[in-house]
Amino acid sequence: MPDATYDAIIIGAGHNGMALGAYLARCGWDVAIVEKRGEEGGGLCTEELTRPGFLHNIHCNYHTLVGVCPVYDDLELTKHGLRYVRPPVQMGSVFSDGTALTVHTDLDKTCASIARFSQKDADTFRRLYEESKGYMDMILRTLMYSPPISLTDITKALVVWGVHDKAEFLSVHLRRMSINDFLDEHFENDKVKAHLAFHAALGGYSTDRKGLAVSFPLLVGKIDNWHVCIGGSHALAHAIWEAFAHAGGRVFLQHGVEEILVENGRAAGVRLEDGATMNARHLVASSISLEQTFLEMVPRDGLSASFIKGVKSFPHMDWSFFSTHLAMTRAPQYRAADFDPDVNQAWVINLGYDSPAEINRHWKGVRAGRLPDPKPNCAVNSLFDPTDAPSGHYTGLMRQFAPFSLASGGPEAWDEMAEGYGRRCIEKWQEAAPNLKDGA
Repeated sequence: MPDATYDAIIIGAGHNGMALGAYLARCGWDVAIVEKRGEEGGGLCTEELTRPGFLHNIHCNYHTLVGVCPVYDDLELTKHGLRYVRPPVQMGSVFSDGTALTVHTDLDKTCASIARFSQKDADTFRRLYEESKGYMDMILRTLMYSPPISLTDITKALVVWGVHDKAEFLSVHLRRMSINDFLDEHFENDKVKAHLAFHAALGGYSTDRKGLAVSFPLLVGKIDNWHVCIGGSHALAHAIWEAFAHAGGRVFLQHGVEEILVENGRAAGVRLEDGATMNARHLVASSISLEQTFLEMVPRDGLSASFIKGVKSFPHMDWSFFSTHLAMTRAPQYRAADFDPDVNQAWVINLGYDSPAEINRHWKGVRAGRLPDPKPNCAVNSLFDPTDAPSGHYTGLMRQFAPFSLASGGPEAWDEMAEGYGRRCIEKWQEAAPNLKDGA
């Protein structure tokens, strides 16, 4: 049984909840995290889904903010066993005509690849990439890891840094533009634009939504910062848990929360599903969803009708990812390697989009609940992490934009549609890499 009283109680042992707990514990607080599942990690989940010995990252696979997020250094995660590899060939796009574009950790190589399609676009990319490097880390740390401030205050800070006068990304009109608008304004080649648009979508950005062009500094400045977590993404969760435990924190697994206890208008503790209670001297924090927290755990009599309505109508993404996990006997060898051999060394490959217009058509279909013709994003972690598959074998991951709720049958229709759609995604990969046929 968990002890009765703590300084802080955190609901959910995902990476956000554990990171919060570690910071509080390092400040001397007595912290407890309660988790319903049988292990910590949340979205940092690595499982043997397909065959014994093949480790698959169920949710989070691409770690793009390594070196920027302060958690890595603050919690000294490398001391707790965390290791990363930054693949030299980060990603690529293969196109229907057999050509390919590749992104490298070496900027000159990336620009040389882009220049095969447009020298102007290569020059533009280099300029925007180098410009974003002047202030990107400062903006990320300010917007994502500090109390929020206004864009006006950010601009003032950039004046102090001396980069405001050469930062096109800071233009006010970007706040009214979509990523597609920005690409059309700055780049000329459809394939270059398609690659950058697909990259944005993988980051969770709908490329046709107005106002999201302000995110493009992140997409350009960190396009070559994708990292493979050695041992699977759960290794990051375990490192954070170890840092938390080392600071004196405690995680109680298989302890689901039934109710957040409220006294005199403040969260004062939790009642667990087994009936036990835990009291909080200072705070109760929830790292689970907005809906679970306020519609299932907080007593309704403490919330206004307008607040409850706001939670119920809170807008979420209008699309999702359909993931296919594979155990493979060989690594892909792409047809497009005849044009650019580096595609066979890339960690991540995008299949099939030749223009932003194709992506836009897919957005419209997905939002209407229709399944698009598969053009998945594919990754082979085993090229860089030999621990995630038996020797001579590989793990494969495909992710395809798809509706969460299908027009015909809603979310439940996936029970019947998933296997067939997954096979269609596999066939698309095999078209691009024929060596994956015949039992690979």
